[in-house]
Amino acid sequence: MTFELPKPKGPAHDLAIQVGALVGFSLETLVATARVLFRRRLSLGETVTQSLFIAKVCSGPALLLMLPVGVLIAVSVGSLAGQLGAGAYSGAIVSFVVVGQAAALVCALMLAGVGGSAICADLGSRTIREEIEAMEVMGLNVIERLVVPRLLASVLVSLMLCSLVTLVGVTACYLYEIYLNDGSGGAFLR
Repeated sequence: MTFELPKPKGPAHDLAIQVGALVGFSLETLVATARVLFRRRLSLGETVTQSLFIAKVCSGPALLLMLPVGVLIAVSVGSLAGQLGAGAYSGAIVSFVVVGQAAALVCALMLAGVGGSAICADLGSRTIREEIEAMEVMGLNVIERLVVPRLLASVLVSLMLCSLVTLVGVTACYLYEIYLNDGSGGAFLR
């Protein structure tokens, strides 16, 4: 007598299975990260290599995206502030929008889109070449060896990239305000 699981009951069932697998993997990764950091078994070489790789693939697109976003914010906020008679506060408003919203959004998009795709491609090619199975046969924890360094590298790069994108966004707004909007640099900085 054999027991068979019932067949899936449609797309809602498939979605529930996928969400459950994602939540389970996320929890397993967080526990593995805490365990690696507590035991001081983090591969610093792999973390640095992945940090440099993620920074290399994300920095250019993030900066190129932030330039027009910064100018768009400067144009819309500057014109609105001018219409309201608060043109002197356009620098503070623009900086608040760039620092509070736009820089974090651009960084999140680039890290998820570009960095996440690169990490998935790397791990996928390792799966195809059966490196992951070989590591499991050797008794190595794949999440601790491959996933945790990439996760920590992404966190580290996100902090540095957000700072860089914020600087570029505020600078783009500043240059727009001075050279194209004929505003005062001192008023913008004040």
